[in-house]
Amino acid sequence: MVKIFDAYAVLCWMQEEPGSSYIEHLLDQAEKEVIKIQISAINIGEIFYRLVKSGHSKEAASFLMDVKKKIFPWRVMPASNTRIWEAAKLKGEYRISYADAFALALARKTGGAIVTRDPEIIEVCNSGRFLLDQIPSEWPLQAKK
Repeated sequence: MVKIFDAYAVLCWMQEEPGSSYIEHLLDQAEKEVIKIQISAINIGEIFYRLVKSGHSKEAASFLMDVKKKIFPWRVMPASNTRIWEAAKLKGEYRISYADAFALALARKTGGAIVTRDPEIIEVCNSGRFLLDQIPSEWPLQAKK
């Protein structure tokens, strides 16, 4: 099973936002080789610039160093020419950011589910053309009373 992380998923985890425990669970599953996680190099760049833009330059540099050392249990996928054109097409078809288009293009290529809570990606996934693994606010999920 392949899961595609977008920037939202990684930033949620890094900033310990609601849902970060679910991302931690997926990372643990990837370390145990139960699932595979992939992320576009473009989304890695998005994470880096968002950290810098929010005043966390040291964290951004540390994150980039860790990515280069391959300490995370995900595979960074390059922006191949084919994927660039696919992302450009998706950007033209949907109201999404260009970086989000790369996550969708990767999901289309792999058949993997996009792990996110980004409303723009969720809207595209709800069209039925992409698989979605929406990040829950709480994990593990609590039974309703």
